[in-house]
Amino acid sequence: MKKLLTILGLIAAIFTVIFSVLPISNLAVIPGIIALALVGFAYYLSKKSGEIKKIIPFTLMLTGLALILTIYKAIFTETVIEDTKVLEETEIRLEEEAIEELEELDIEELEIDESELESINIDESDIEVEAEDLKNINMNENVDIDELETIEFEDVEIDETELENLEIE
Repeated sequence: MKKLLTILGLIAAIFTVIFSVLPISNLAVIPGIIALALVGFAYYLSKKSGEIKKIIPFTLMLTGLALILTIYKAIFTETVIEDTKVLEETEIRLEEEAIEELEELDIEELEIDESELESINIDESDIEVEAEDLKNINMNENVDIDELETIEFEDVEIDETELENLEIE
């Protein structure tokens, strides 16, 4: 058990040292605390048995120094934000270039000749008119008599309640 705690503590101490020298030094705290706990318990067990190996105090010292370096970096290292004007200018320039490219595109306006419309064949038997569509028609619109003659209503059911509410001007 003492050997396992010592080995795991040493591995955690090595991770603490690696993280403390990297730019992500704030992450060194987690393996540092784990290393201190493991090696501290291993030290307690070895002191109880009477034989303390030199690796245990070395691991405690290594972890302590790495945590001190991490705390130093956290306190005295400032995050410097570079000049963002260059980035903003680049962004504006790229946006202007994109707008120019869109303006240069030749998008033809949709022009439909009457001859094209006449060539379209619509089968009137396929057109279905539902009752909901008829309810949405505004009755105050001016309707040409010729249009009324072309509309055919088949199988339209009218309730008497609908006729009672009908207003004719």
